[in-house]
Amino acid sequence: MTDNEQSANSNFAAGFGFQSNGDARFVSEKVRYISSKFKAKMSRIAKTSLESREGIAFEYLDAMDQAINLGGKYEVNVLGVNAKNSPDVSIKDRRSGFNQEQQHKRSSVKADKAAKSGDYGKQEIRTPKGQTKQPKNSKVKESNVSASEVNKGTNNPNHAASNYQFKAAMAEISNAAAMGAITGVIAATLISGLEHFLAVERGEIEIDQAIVAVFLDALEGAFIGGLSSAAFAAIPAFIPALVPVLNIISVPLMVIGGFQLVNQIGQILDRHEFIKRNALLTQVHKQESHFFERFDKQVMEYLYS
Repeated sequence: MTDNEQSANSNFAAGFGFQSNGDARFVSEKVRYISSKFKAKMSRIAKTSLESREGIAFEYLDAMDQAINLGGKYEVNVLGVNAKNSPDVSIKDRRSGFNQEQQHKRSSVKADKAAKSGDYGKQEIRTPKGQTKQPKNSKVKESNVSASEVNKGTNNPNHAASNYQFKAAMAEISNAAAMGAITGVIAATLISGLEHFLAVERGEIEIDQAIVAVFLDALEGAFIGGLSSAAFAAIPAFIPALVPVLNIISVPLMVIGGFQLVNQIGQILDRHEFIKRNALLTQVHKQESHFFERFDKQVMEYLYS
């Protein structure tokens, strides 16, 4: 790939990757919001019983874990309602609006009792995994968050919150990198395929050489696109205040990259036509040269005969 092709690929992938990464960015924002509430809540209840603090910690840790794993199609909220039998967490489908309510129990024994009692209606009963006593009721759902993680989060909520924020940021960057890599592959394959298969048509290279060249350019395009998009996404992932600015910048960046790609296609087609025209002119010139050489030869033979 030429420098211009790399620049076009990089700009378009970075802009498109940012614009198409809204769901992952939503998850990061949601996890940061839940983690800030978690730290504030744990600070307020610091002098309450360990059982109470672990129960609260489990609610928030599981909410952040689910937000990351479910992705941006769902909105996870810790409700913080203290009424009897009220849900702890809600999972809302952002498209359909369907809302799943959850009840969290730190102990598997209490989770079994809650599921058996039926007092919580359609709420999903959740409990940490890795407990000494496993839940026996089939209606109880084990969380991805383990009992040991709940204990660590209770003792050090700031560290636990930072850990989930980092996971969300890395998921955001990874998703952007994947989108950028796909965009880079498509753009590089289009440009390289056009360039090399036109070269095959002109007889400059063989078809197998063209296939290898396009494949290598596609790999390079994936790397450049993925790297550019990941780097662009890393800024708002770790500096959220810049999201509005980058949201504005990403659109013209994508447009510039698209214009550069179209311009590259135009240059490749122009070069192809130029080479074909030159080849035709060269052929005509050779034919004329042969004609005049034969004509001169015939004239000379006539004069000396």
